[in-house]
Amino acid sequence: MRLSKPIYESLPLLYVGIGMAAIVIAYFEPQRIRSIIAFVIGLLAAIAALTIFLHRQDRRALSREYRADNLDIRQS
Repeated sequence: MRLSKPIYESLPLLYVGIGMAAIVIAYFEPQRIRSIIAFVIGLLAAIAALTIFLHRQDRRALSREYRADNLDIRQS
């Protein structure tokens, strides 16, 4: 599945926003079990954001390193 560039670029920010909102909800939630669930959701969203950001950064570095115009291709 391919995502359009604006959606792909905004995914980490969306996940960070969801994670921060869930952690804030966990902080203010009076019931213990809901607080724990909200915190876990926030933590998972923050990990997802970091994973996507690092994966995107790695892919960009690899594509710069292995650009087709940098390859020395000899024709017979």
